[in-house]
Amino acid sequence: MSVTSLPLKPLAAALLSLAAATAQADVGLFSTGLDASGNVLAIGAVDPHYQLIDGTPVYGVNDAAGFPGYWLAPSSSSKWITVQVDGGGYAADLGAGATFVFRTQFDLSGYDTASASLDGQVTADNQVVDVLLNGQSLGVSWGSYSSFASFVASSGFVAGINTLDFIVENYSGPTGLRTELSGHFTALPVPEPASLLLLSAGLAGLALRRRRAG
Repeated sequence: MSVTSLPLKPLAAALLSLAAATAQADVGLFSTGLDASGNVLAIGAVDPHYQLIDGTPVYGVNDAAGFPGYWLAPSSSSKWITVQVDGGGYAADLGAGATFVFRTQFDLSGYDTASASLDGQVTADNQVVDVLLNGQSLGVSWGSYSSFASFVASSGFVAGINTLDFIVENYSGPTGLRTELSGHFTALPVPEPASLLLLSAGLAGLALRRRRAG
């Protein structure tokens, strides 16, 4: 009997890809319009990973049915979200123009922030004014809602909660945001048991010396 195995390089690439996907889910980084399992939301459902900067919830909408030929066509990777839906669960006509800030957060506790990076795509109705990582501009400006603009962040990450803000300007009618995000995060090494024992012994010795000195 012969055993078939993947060549080393493809196998290594597959393992790295799996590790990256796991890390992305672990830190809570999601594209728009997805539920906790990564499936697209039902029409009109609240997006659990995005909200307006003031805490107002946002909703998944069906762009194909609501705006055929205008908003970028749907996929299994992401879905449009909006600030207000009508009775059918579609993006509502907001009337006068306004600026909206959509926010999502992810947690890099236990990850190496120095080597972290993020790849993204974004589109909005009417336009993307900017994308901010922890308050710092990523220099994104995009005026089409039928295609994506790409962006990359390779610095500016912090240990703990990180914030991405998408600033969207709407002129009239409905507004919406759609993003696809992919992160590359490396977990910090966990101290070996021997190192932990040495640390514990050192701390105990230090405490004993302080008691004697006192």
